[in-house]
Amino acid sequence: MTKYTIKKVFEKAFPTNIWKIEIDTLQSLIAVETRDQESTVASFLAFDFAGSCLMSPCKADGKEWTLDSVQDGHLVLKRIGEHTPIQEGIQIIRIRDNEVVFNSYEFVLLDVYHGFVHARHRSISSGESIVVNLVTGTYAPASDQQFDYAPNKLQYPIPYPKQPKFLQDEGLTGPLWLSKCGENYLWCYHQEHNGQFDLILSTSDLNQLLDRQVILQQMDKMIPQPYFQIGNQIFFMSFNKQEIVSYLV
Repeated sequence: MTKYTIKKVFEKAFPTNIWKIEIDTLQSLIAVETRDQESTVASFLAFDFAGSCLMSPCKADGKEWTLDSVQDGHLVLKRIGEHTPIQEGIQIIRIRDNEVVFNSYEFVLLDVYHGFVHARHRSISSGESIVVNLVTGTYAPASDQQFDYAPNKLQYPIPYPKQPKFLQDEGLTGPLWLSKCGENYLWCYHQEHNGQFDLILSTSDLNQLLDRQVILQQMDKMIPQPYFQIGNQIFFMSFNKQEIVSYLV
């Protein structure tokens, strides 16, 4: 496979709608939150960048739990309230064996940093806070902790205002997105056919089109944010939010 080829890596379907996708760039895995349409209770699962499932679906014990982030092989869940975005409640789950390494209804999640969760007790509105180790689940006062975010390798395409000459015969509809992959460029756009839309991914150098793939077909509407990118791998979510497709470029 050359760098000019767009090749599908995996295609994963889910029985219910995808609510959230979080990326662990330290261990190269994807965490997904889906929700039952009737009960709205969340389930969580994870898979690697080749599409292999790494954990059996983990169902939350209440509809208030949601996925906050994933880091170094651990899911971080938080509770949300009916009238507030964050409620007291934090869970840390180790992906490889679904083991809960930390579970508390006493703390409110403030943020997730490299290697730990920053939190405060529910009865304290300001002042002293704690840090919870992601791997061990132990916690300590946050006074001497250095707050650094984990490395983030995610890229998102940017809208590009001018259509290159080598795309002028493509019949673009709507915005044109651009990102870079090595020495080449990725172009993403929609084409309209009989009131429905196809999503196209193309690669080019500075002067010519190198490859082209139809990623999603016969959609009722255009997708506002088409993909995210990690290195030379591209991830798309289907229009019905029940499928993730990935390509290597």
